[in-house]
Amino acid sequence: MANLNTPRGFSPVGALHSSNYSEKGRMYAIPTSDTSNSYAIGDCVMSAASSDANGVPYVQKWGGVATTSALPLGIIVGVSPVEAGVSLVAATLDLTQTYILAGTRTAVRYVFVVDDPLAVFEVQFDSTAVAVTDLHKNAAVTVSASVAHTPSTPYSTMVLTSPAVTATLPIRIIGAVQRPDNAVGAYVDVLCKWNYHEYGVTNGASGTVVAYLAP
Repeated sequence: MANLNTPRGFSPVGALHSSNYSEKGRMYAIPTSDTSNSYAIGDCVMSAASSDANGVPYVQKWGGVATTSALPLGIIVGVSPVEAGVSLVAATLDLTQTYILAGTRTAVRYVFVVDDPLAVFEVQFDSTAVAVTDLHKNAAVTVSASVAHTPSTPYSTMVLTSPAVTATLPIRIIGAVQRPDNAVGAYVDVLCKWNYHEYGVTNGASGTVVAYLAP
């Protein structure tokens, strides 16, 4: 059976280190000046300048390309249901909220981010015909900045594309997710790690695929 095309961005599932994986997210803030991006669970963010009045660092949506000035920081795993304030009276407390839409925001919004540079995560490929020989390669990321999220499309639309041995690509594929409904090919779900990360390795060697794995 063909894989379903149901992107949901990045989903942290473990880590490369041997300690227990807690799935804990760290709080970051989205400034009111950032009106052009939507944010959803599964999106990858990068650091932005400054922080809120309490010192919670700002983040912005990562563009999908790793450079010295645009390193991924982590994956959104939670969205605060309300803006910060002195009272929650009369606020909408929808704890199932999974996204923040683009547009004018009157207050700083908060997200919880898995920022472990050794995180392992699941992510879907696009319609690229991924082969078994691609599952040790690197991959590019496709990002849509402002997605019109709705209750029927509540998660990130970030997907992988173009598996290659190119060392500058930001994602390293670990293998296909082992589930009965997941097959190598278009829209396959794969396990991945960061080749580049703000809190981890930032040089080109991290993305190098060893020669004997490159067909």
